[in-house]
Amino acid sequence: MRPPGSPADSPRRTLAALGLSPRKSLGQNFLADRNVAGKIVALARSFHPPFLEIGPGLGALTSPLADAGAPAVAVEIDRGLAAHLRDRFAGTSVEILEADFLAVPEQEWRLRFPAGGTVVGNLPYSLSSPIVLRLIDLRDRFPRAVLMLQREVVDRLCAGPGGKEYGILSVYLGVLAETRREFVVRRACFHPAPDVDSAVMSVRFVGETPEALVSALRTVVRAAFAHRRKTLRNAPVPFLPGGSEQWCDLLLAAGIDPAGRAEEVPPPAYLALARAFAGI
Repeated sequence: MRPPGSPADSPRRTLAALGLSPRKSLGQNFLADRNVAGKIVALARSFHPPFLEIGPGLGALTSPLADAGAPAVAVEIDRGLAAHLRDRFAGTSVEILEADFLAVPEQEWRLRFPAGGTVVGNLPYSLSSPIVLRLIDLRDRFPRAVLMLQREVVDRLCAGPGGKEYGILSVYLGVLAETRREFVVRRACFHPAPDVDSAVMSVRFVGETPEALVSALRTVVRAAFAHRRKTLRNAPVPFLPGGSEQWCDLLLAAGIDPAGRAEEVPPPAYLALARAFAGI
């Protein structure tokens, strides 16, 4: 009799054998299509090992990583799933870490990935933005990522200026990284099936942006998008002693029209605005 979680098992059958159920609180939708899993891992392996897998769940992506002998750390917050994965992947190239990815300190990743690595993961929809923000913080440690997220989220993360999808995270990634929507994954490929389709995207962080400049970028971009239906001159700027007048001077110095709106400004102009604000 094969152990629960072997490649021939469906997520439904594996969960039943383990006495577990999908947890809505953790956004658990388990990938059930092995062909899709293979495509995701092949894309990740086109970058450099070792790998950090976020949210391995039942091991749909972990299994092909282990089969390839790829060194990886898989971070799983669910205690029952983590125990199952430790048993299943004992003696392989994959280490299972039971933890909340968002709570693991950067020093831990420096110890585990001294030369850096590539992130791969099927991210829970409810935590997509916090995880992407954390990966931005960890960009020096993990300069590459292959992520599966809700399709609409991928569209926003990869969006350019001029549309409603373009927002704060679009700007951050537009400044700091190269992003690409790779392919769509239909909702029927998961158990339980979510209400929307997913998509896979790749992220390559580029250059070495000083942390002070990134901090300034976050400040000015959050202000710009605080009231996105209003013009930029009306942005809340409590961080500026000169108030709106100083803000408009900074916008003009960056070549941005204060009468324009946040979604019209391209990432390079926001970077110029951050430089003007930080005096860098």
